Amino acid sequence: MAADYDLVILGGTLEGRCAALSAANYGARVALVEPPSMFLRRQQAKYLLKGLQQLGEGKYRQAVGEWFELSGESRARSNGAINFDWPGLLRWSAIAAETQQPEVSVDALSVAGVDVVFAQPEHLARQLVVIVAGRQLSTRSVLAAFGSVPLPVFGAYASAPALTGIEPLLNVESLPKSIDVWGESFEAVEWSQALNAVGVSVSLVADRFLPDEDSEVRGWVRTQLRATGIQLMCSAEMVANSDVQLKSSVGGASLLHPSLMLGPTKPALTLPAFAYSANRRCANAEAIDQTCLSTNQYLQTAHRRIFACGSVRHKGFVEDSVAQSEAQTAVWNALFVPNRKVLHHVVPHSHHRFARVGLTPRFAKEGYTPTGDYSTMTASTANSADLSQPLPLPEYCKLICKKGRLQSVHLLGDGAAQLAELIPGMIGKPIHQLLNSSTQTLPVTKGLARLIHIAASKSHQTQWQPGHWRRDWAENWFNWRRSRKN
Repeated sequence: MAADYDLVILGGTLEGRCAALSAANYGARVALVEPPSMFLRRQQAKYLLKGLQQLGEGKYRQAVGEWFELSGESRARSNGAINFDWPGLLRWSAIAAETQQPEVSVDALSVAGVDVVFAQPEHLARQLVVIVAGRQLSTRSVLAAFGSVPLPVFGAYASAPALTGIEPLLNVESLPKSIDVWGESFEAVEWSQALNAVGVSVSLVADRFLPDEDSEVRGWVRTQLRATGIQLMCSAEMVANSDVQLKSSVGGASLLHPSLMLGPTKPALTLPAFAYSANRRCANAEAIDQTCLSTNQYLQTAHRRIFACGSVRHKGFVEDSVAQSEAQTAVWNALFVPNRKVLHHVVPHSHHRFARVGLTPRFAKEGYTPTGDYSTMTASTANSADLSQPLPLPEYCKLICKKGRLQSVHLLGDGAAQLAELIPGMIGKPIHQLLNSSTQTLPVTKGLARLIHIAASKSHQTQWQPGHWRRDWAENWFNWRRSRKN
């Protein structure tokens, strides 16, 4: 059957728009179907987080300056909540969502030849016909890039109201004085830090804190959160705290104590059963696990011509860098031959002051000493000379190698995100190449770049320790030299 389009993208996310532009640049005929306002709401949430982080950094700088000038009661007042125009910040984030990325705007998509349809998809047939807004879009391939939404209940705390994501914050007239953030990913950590920085009392509820990260990094992050006044709790502790009253807003009223659910997610849209299971007898979609859209290594779903990328493939938070990398791979496989895989080990994972490049081995997640071919090198600094923070936030670097080749890099400190962009090309290469590389490109990255070089230099030092053949050879050489007569 002839098709009207080469690719129809069910979007609503940044990776969906990037995929549409990528497909159009290949010369394909592309249609992008987006539910109204879904993309802008998600972008507004990202810029709202950036706005809170910037306000918090300004508050820290002001607090440090007042620390050397004020004392007693005046100093105590300077460390309290900051006053700012919350509705103004919401308006700023909405404007930034529409204007800050013109390369993926509707105008840019239209100029590139993408047919943009702002409507909720109504039906997807097995023959790849998408029905939307009274139109039938027949296509050769479909890409699911509509993202995910948090599940309304996280952990065992089933009595919490059905508040998902950061939607409650986008609909309130004033910022609440206290907020519970439910989540175990760096997304929850970033929101907790940003809200705490502007004077909000934050409790971070997580049964498994950063489960996919290095155990030592988890310890550093947990310590820094507690040092800044963020309370870490598990869901059982929150359930036991029955005196906490959660009140949600109705019609824009103040939200006194909201609970932001940033934990497990489910796809924002529900596809037909054949996209989840290749079994034609499975016609009951409710019997299928729809918390994520399973794919193979080529990002194909149960239907060989339906592909997926981004958070629809996962049960939790996914970084923009990972989602966009998956989108590029999925577009190629959908338009041409499905022969490309996503190289997750070379995609940087960046979150404000934390960044990781490479895959974290199991021993690093569970916190036991590596054996065999693996080795680890660490370096850290107290960072006590940084006057931009009222409390010193230590910087930390960890390198994990296998047979002398770099496997992953873990960074914690200012400039981590910028520095991580320079490291992917070094994954899988000998560790000594880090010593010869120039990573000090920006002043903000010099501190962490120095730690990388210190950690990398330890790999050479260990080669000359007792028990290594080079050290043994050298000792035998010197013993032989001393034993000979002049």
